[in-house]
Amino acid sequence: MFRLAGVGRRTSPFTDVELGSGDLLVFGGPNRRIHHGVPGVFAGTAPDDLGLPPGRLSITLRQTGLAG
Repeated sequence: MFRLAGVGRRTSPFTDVELGSGDLLVFGGPNRRIHHGVPGVFAGTAPDDLGLPPGRLSITLRQTGLAG
């Protein structure tokens, strides 16, 4: 479950989005400043051959726009 709140607030109302293994969620523009997180992981939803303990694998990529 991926939870979105709002810009400048960490409290409800929330929008929860159920993501499955391998799903990708992309947000940008003004939404890049929203508060977000993962309140829970559904048991048994990771691929068996992932080789990691129960939980989640989170990868965050950011493009800064800054010169190299």
